[in-house]
Amino acid sequence: MTEHEAGRRAAACACCGSVPGEDNSEVEQQESHREQARRQWVVRREEFKDASEAYEARRAVAATDEERQALMGDFAAYRRAHREEDIRKGKRSPELSVSMHQIMWARWAEVAVEHEIEAREAFAQIVDRAHSDPLLREFRASLVAVTAAAHTVEALLGDIKYLIPAQARRNSRALVLWHAFRQAFGIPDDVGEKLKADLGWLFDLRGQAAHPYTESEPPQLHPAGINTGVENSRFNAVTSGRAVDIAMTFLEYAAAPSTPHGRWIERWATDRKPYHDGVIAALREARAAQPLRLP
Repeated sequence: MTEHEAGRRAAACACCGSVPGEDNSEVEQQESHREQARRQWVVRREEFKDASEAYEARRAVAATDEERQALMGDFAAYRRAHREEDIRKGKRSPELSVSMHQIMWARWAEVAVEHEIEAREAFAQIVDRAHSDPLLREFRASLVAVTAAAHTVEALLGDIKYLIPAQARRNSRALVLWHAFRQAFGIPDDVGEKLKADLGWLFDLRGQAAHPYTESEPPQLHPAGINTGVENSRFNAVTSGRAVDIAMTFLEYAAAPSTPHGRWIERWATDRKPYHDGVIAALREARAAQPLRLP
Protein backbone atom coordinates (compact mmCIF):
# COMPACT_ATOMS: atom_id res chain seq x y z
CA MET A 1 0.00 0.00 0.00
CA THR A 2 1.40 3.41 -0.99
CA GLU A 3 1.65 6.33 1.41
CA HIS A 4 -1.14 8.11 -0.52
CA GLU A 5 -3.42 5.07 -0.33
CA ALA A 6 -2.72 4.67 3.38
CA GLY A 7 -3.59 8.32 3.96
CA ARG A 8 -6.86 7.97 2.07
CA ARG A 9 -7.76 4.85 4.03
CA ALA A 10 -7.05 6.59 7.31
CA ALA A 11 -9.19 9.55 6.26
CA ALA A 12 -12.04 7.23 5.30
CA CYS A 13 -11.86 5.43 8.64
CA ALA A 14 -11.98 8.72 10.51
CA CYS A 15 -15.00 9.93 8.55
CA CYS A 16 -17.20 6.86 8.24
CA GLY A 17 -16.34 5.39 11.60
CA SER A 18 -14.64 2.09 10.77
CA VAL A 19 -11.61 1.05 12.74
CA PRO A 20 -8.48 -0.29 11.01
CA GLY A 21 -8.03 -3.92 11.94
CA GLU A 22 -11.61 -4.33 13.17
CA ASP A 23 -13.63 -7.02 11.41
CA ASN A 24 -16.80 -5.39 10.05
CA SER A 25 -17.34 -8.06 7.39
CA GLU A 26 -20.37 -9.65 9.07
CA VAL A 27 -22.29 -6.37 9.11
CA GLU A 28 -21.12 -5.41 5.63
CA GLN A 29 -22.29 -8.76 4.21
CA GLN A 30 -25.79 -7.99 5.42
CA GLU A 31 -26.00 -5.24 2.83
CA SER A 32 -27.26 -6.27 -0.59
CA HIS A 33 -25.06 -6.06 -3.68
CA ARG A 34 -26.85 -2.86 -4.64
CA GLU A 35 -26.25 -1.38 -1.19
CA GLN A 36 -22.59 -2.36 -1.28
CA ALA A 37 -22.18 -0.77 -4.71
CA ARG A 38 -23.84 2.42 -3.48
CA ARG A 39 -21.63 2.47 -0.39
CA GLN A 40 -18.51 2.13 -2.54
CA TRP A 41 -19.64 5.01 -4.72
CA VAL A 42 -20.43 7.27 -1.74
CA VAL A 43 -17.09 6.45 -0.11
CA ARG A 44 -15.34 7.34 -3.37
CA ARG A 45 -17.26 10.61 -3.61
CA GLU A 46 -16.59 11.58 0.00
CA GLU A 47 -12.90 10.70 -0.26
CA PHE A 48 -12.66 13.08 -3.21
CA LYS A 49 -14.24 15.82 -1.10
CA ASP A 50 -11.76 15.01 1.68
CA ALA A 51 -8.89 15.35 -0.78
CA SER A 52 -10.29 18.65 -2.05
CA GLU A 53 -10.49 20.05 1.47
CA ALA A 54 -6.99 18.84 2.28
CA TYR A 55 -5.68 20.49 -0.90
CA GLU A 56 -7.33 23.82 -0.06
CA ALA A 57 -5.95 23.69 3.47
CA ARG A 58 -2.40 22.98 2.27
CA ARG A 59 -2.58 25.62 -0.44
CA ALA A 60 -3.71 28.22 2.10
CA VAL A 61 -0.57 27.74 4.18
CA ALA A 62 1.90 27.22 1.34
CA ALA A 63 4.98 29.34 1.96
CA THR A 64 6.02 30.01 -1.65
CA ASP A 65 4.54 30.36 -5.12
CA GLU A 66 6.52 27.30 -6.18
CA GLU A 67 4.93 25.22 -3.44
CA ARG A 68 1.45 26.44 -4.40
CA GLN A 69 2.09 25.67 -8.07
CA ALA A 70 3.26 22.17 -7.19
CA LEU A 71 0.15 21.57 -5.08
CA MET A 72 -2.09 22.84 -7.87
CA GLY A 73 -0.42 20.57 -10.40
CA ASP A 74 -0.70 17.50 -8.17
CA PHE A 75 -4.34 18.11 -7.38
CA ALA A 76 -5.22 18.85 -11.01
CA ALA A 77 -3.73 15.49 -11.98
CA TYR A 78 -5.62 13.74 -9.16
CA ARG A 79 -8.90 15.42 -10.15
CA ARG A 80 -8.43 14.52 -13.81
CA ALA A 81 -7.70 10.88 -12.99
CA HIS A 82 -10.70 10.80 -10.68
CA ARG A 83 -12.98 12.17 -13.39
CA GLU A 84 -11.68 9.69 -15.96
CA GLU A 85 -12.33 6.83 -13.56
CA ASP A 86 -15.88 8.13 -12.96
CA ILE A 87 -16.46 8.10 -16.71
CA ARG A 88 -15.06 4.59 -16.99
CA LYS A 89 -17.38 3.41 -14.22
CA GLY A 90 -20.36 5.01 -15.99
CA LYS A 91 -20.99 7.46 -13.16
CA ARG A 92 -20.65 10.56 -15.30
CA SER A 93 -20.84 11.53 -18.94
CA PRO A 94 -17.68 12.41 -20.85
CA GLU A 95 -19.60 15.42 -22.16
CA LEU A 96 -20.87 18.38 -20.19
CA SER A 97 -24.06 17.28 -18.46
CA VAL A 98 -26.47 18.27 -15.72
CA SER A 99 -27.39 16.00 -12.78
CA MET A 100 -30.43 16.57 -10.57
CA HIS A 101 -32.00 14.97 -7.52
CA GLN A 102 -34.69 15.50 -4.89
CA ILE A 103 -34.12 15.54 -1.14
CA MET A 104 -36.87 13.09 -0.34
CA TRP A 105 -37.15 13.70 3.41
CA ALA A 106 -38.02 17.33 2.68
CA ARG A 107 -40.71 16.29 0.20
CA TRP A 108 -42.18 13.71 2.59
CA ALA A 109 -42.19 16.30 5.38
CA GLU A 110 -44.24 18.59 3.13
CA VAL A 111 -46.73 15.78 2.49
CA ALA A 112 -46.95 15.01 6.22
CA VAL A 113 -47.59 18.59 7.32
CA GLU A 114 -50.03 19.31 4.48
CA HIS A 115 -52.21 16.39 5.54
CA GLU A 116 -51.75 17.02 9.25
CA ILE A 117 -53.19 20.51 8.75
CA GLU A 118 -56.04 19.03 6.71
CA ALA A 119 -56.75 16.66 9.60
CA ARG A 120 -56.75 19.60 12.03
CA GLU A 121 -59.28 21.46 9.91
CA ALA A 122 -61.55 18.42 9.81
CA PHE A 123 -61.10 17.91 13.56
CA ALA A 124 -62.36 21.44 14.23
CA GLN A 125 -65.49 20.66 12.22
CA ILE A 126 -66.01 17.43 14.15
CA VAL A 127 -65.84 19.35 17.43
CA ASP A 128 -68.33 21.92 16.15
CA ARG A 129 -70.78 19.32 14.89
CA ALA A 130 -69.99 15.61 14.81
CA HIS A 131 -71.00 13.98 11.54
CA SER A 132 -69.49 11.55 9.12
CA ASP A 133 -68.06 13.77 6.38
CA PRO A 134 -65.33 15.59 8.38
CA LEU A 135 -64.69 12.41 10.38
CA LEU A 136 -63.86 10.54 7.18
CA ARG A 137 -61.77 13.44 5.85
CA GLU A 138 -59.82 13.56 9.11
CA PHE A 139 -59.23 9.80 8.93
CA ARG A 140 -57.95 9.89 5.35
CA ALA A 141 -55.72 12.89 5.98
CA SER A 142 -54.36 11.30 9.15
CA LEU A 143 -53.49 8.07 7.36
CA VAL A 144 -51.34 10.06 4.95
CA ALA A 145 -49.85 12.31 7.64
CA VAL A 146 -48.77 9.40 9.83
CA THR A 147 -47.30 7.32 7.02
CA ALA A 148 -45.61 10.39 5.48
CA ALA A 149 -44.05 11.24 8.85
CA ALA A 150 -42.62 7.72 9.01
CA HIS A 151 -41.40 8.03 5.42
CA THR A 152 -39.71 11.32 6.35
CA VAL A 153 -37.68 9.51 8.99
CA GLU A 154 -36.91 6.64 6.62
CA ALA A 155 -35.79 9.06 3.90
CA LEU A 156 -33.57 10.87 6.41
CA LEU A 157 -31.71 7.63 7.04
CA GLY A 158 -31.54 7.02 3.31
CA ASP A 159 -29.76 10.34 2.91
CA ILE A 160 -27.01 9.48 5.42
CA LYS A 161 -26.97 5.68 5.22
CA TYR A 162 -23.62 5.40 3.46
CA LEU A 163 -21.96 8.20 5.43
CA ILE A 164 -21.91 6.01 8.53
CA PRO A 165 -20.92 2.36 9.04
CA ALA A 166 -23.26 -0.36 7.79
CA GLN A 167 -25.96 -0.95 10.38
CA ALA A 168 -26.59 -4.32 11.99
CA ARG A 169 -29.94 -6.00 11.49
CA ARG A 170 -32.29 -5.56 14.43
CA ASN A 171 -35.69 -6.79 15.56
CA SER A 172 -37.55 -3.73 14.28
CA ARG A 173 -37.15 -0.96 11.77
CA ALA A 174 -37.54 1.60 14.55
CA LEU A 175 -34.46 0.20 16.33
CA VAL A 176 -32.40 0.30 13.14
CA LEU A 177 -33.34 3.94 12.65
CA TRP A 178 -32.71 4.83 16.27
CA HIS A 179 -29.22 3.34 16.42
CA ALA A 180 -28.29 4.94 13.10
CA PHE A 181 -29.45 8.41 14.14
CA ARG A 182 -27.84 8.16 17.56
CA GLN A 183 -24.54 7.25 15.89
CA ALA A 184 -24.80 9.82 13.11
CA PHE A 185 -26.00 12.85 15.06
CA GLY A 186 -24.80 12.18 18.60
CA ILE A 187 -28.28 12.29 20.15
CA PRO A 188 -27.74 12.73 23.90
CA ASP A 189 -28.58 9.92 26.31
CA ASP A 190 -30.91 12.07 28.42
CA VAL A 191 -33.49 12.13 25.62
CA GLY A 192 -32.51 8.86 23.98
CA GLU A 193 -35.00 6.51 25.58
CA LYS A 194 -37.95 8.81 24.91
CA LEU A 195 -36.99 9.22 21.25
CA LYS A 196 -36.52 5.48 20.88
CA ALA A 197 -40.00 4.92 22.31
CA ASP A 198 -41.39 7.61 19.99
CA LEU A 199 -39.95 5.84 16.95
CA GLY A 200 -41.44 2.56 18.15
CA TRP A 201 -44.86 4.20 18.49
CA LEU A 202 -44.64 5.84 15.06
CA PHE A 203 -43.64 2.71 13.19
CA ASP A 204 -46.18 0.58 15.02
CA LEU A 205 -48.88 3.02 13.91
CA ARG A 206 -47.48 3.11 10.37
CA GLY A 207 -47.64 -0.69 10.39
CA GLN A 208 -51.30 -0.59 11.39
CA ALA A 209 -52.00 1.67 8.42
CA ALA A 210 -49.96 -0.29 5.87
CA HIS A 211 -50.62 -3.82 7.17
CA PRO A 212 -54.01 -3.67 8.89
CA TYR A 213 -55.78 -6.52 10.59
CA THR A 214 -59.46 -5.97 9.87
CA GLU A 215 -61.80 -6.98 12.68
CA SER A 216 -65.02 -5.51 14.05
CA GLU A 217 -64.46 -3.98 17.49
CA PRO A 218 -66.56 -1.93 19.91
CA PRO A 219 -66.54 1.86 19.40
CA GLN A 220 -63.73 3.79 21.06
CA LEU A 221 -63.46 7.36 22.25
CA HIS A 222 -62.25 9.85 19.66
CA PRO A 223 -60.18 12.87 20.86
CA ALA A 224 -63.09 15.12 19.85
CA GLY A 225 -65.13 13.46 22.61
CA ILE A 226 -67.32 11.18 20.51
CA ASN A 227 -67.42 7.41 20.11
CA THR A 228 -66.12 6.22 16.75
CA GLY A 229 -64.66 3.17 15.09
CA VAL A 230 -61.31 2.03 16.44
CA GLU A 231 -59.48 3.16 13.29
CA ASN A 232 -60.70 6.72 13.75
CA SER A 233 -59.51 6.67 17.34
CA ARG A 234 -56.03 5.68 16.13
CA PHE A 235 -55.73 7.91 13.08
CA ASN A 236 -56.85 11.46 13.80
CA ALA A 237 -55.55 14.99 14.16
CA VAL A 238 -54.00 14.24 17.55
CA THR A 239 -52.03 11.18 16.46
CA SER A 240 -51.12 12.95 13.21
CA GLY A 241 -49.66 15.78 15.25
CA ARG A 242 -47.61 13.43 17.39
CA ALA A 243 -46.31 11.63 14.30
CA VAL A 244 -45.20 14.86 12.65
CA ASP A 245 -43.70 16.07 15.95
CA ILE A 246 -41.49 12.98 16.01
CA ALA A 247 -40.33 13.48 12.43
CA MET A 248 -39.58 17.15 13.12
CA THR A 249 -37.57 16.25 16.20
CA PHE A 250 -35.23 14.01 14.23
CA LEU A 251 -34.93 16.65 11.51
CA GLU A 252 -33.89 19.09 14.22
CA TYR A 253 -31.06 16.81 15.35
CA ALA A 254 -30.06 16.31 11.72
CA ALA A 255 -29.92 20.06 11.09
CA ALA A 256 -27.38 20.69 13.84
CA PRO A 257 -25.81 17.45 15.12
CA SER A 258 -24.28 17.97 18.56
CA THR A 259 -21.52 15.45 17.87
CA PRO A 260 -21.64 14.47 14.19
CA HIS A 261 -20.14 11.11 13.31
CA GLY A 262 -17.08 12.32 11.46
CA ARG A 263 -16.46 14.89 8.79
CA TRP A 264 -18.80 13.27 6.28
CA ILE A 265 -21.89 13.84 8.44
CA GLU A 266 -20.70 17.32 9.37
CA ARG A 267 -20.32 18.21 5.71
CA TRP A 268 -23.70 16.64 4.88
CA ALA A 269 -25.41 18.79 7.52
CA THR A 270 -23.88 21.90 5.96
CA ASP A 271 -24.99 20.84 2.48
CA ARG A 272 -28.57 20.24 3.64
CA LYS A 273 -28.85 23.51 5.59
CA PRO A 274 -30.83 25.30 2.82
CA TYR A 275 -33.58 22.67 3.11
CA HIS A 276 -33.83 23.16 6.85
CA ASP A 277 -33.75 26.95 6.59
CA GLY A 278 -36.25 27.01 3.75
CA VAL A 279 -38.57 24.02 3.51
CA ILE A 280 -38.61 22.75 7.10
CA ALA A 281 -38.71 26.20 8.70
CA ALA A 282 -41.73 27.09 6.55
CA LEU A 283 -43.46 23.88 7.60
CA ARG A 284 -42.88 24.67 11.27
CA GLU A 285 -44.43 28.11 10.74
CA ALA A 286 -47.44 26.60 8.95
CA ARG A 287 -48.04 24.21 11.85
CA ALA A 288 -47.74 27.00 14.42
CA ALA A 289 -50.17 29.17 12.46
CA GLN A 290 -52.90 26.53 12.66
CA PRO A 291 -52.64 24.82 16.06
CA LEU A 292 -54.81 21.91 17.07
CA ARG A 293 -57.52 23.02 19.49
CA LEU A 294 -58.87 20.25 21.71
CA PRO A 295 -62.42 20.49 23.12
